Amino acid sequence: MEAILTLVGILGLGALLISVYVFSVAARNFVSDDEKKAPPFSSDAASNDSWIPRSREDRRQNRSKVQFPLRVNGTLVMHDRRKGDRRAA
Repeated sequence: MEAILTLVGILGLGALLISVYVFSVAARNFVSDDEKKAPPFSSDAASNDSWIPRSREDRRQNRSKVQFPLRVNGTLVMHDRRKGDRRAA
């Protein structure tokens, strides 16, 4: 019984040490004011040429009736799958 309690205690201490390490690395990378390196998912929007400017026209302002079949992004849509009028409520 003492061996099992010792093993559980060692494993718990190991889990605690791993969680402290993960927390400290995350704090160093994402919370600190260190400007040396940025997170891998961030990018400078001003220098990124792959951004497409957003249109000011809202697609929901189009009141014309949609006619099927229609082609959307190269995919042929044969019929409307929606049931009823969702916007009526």
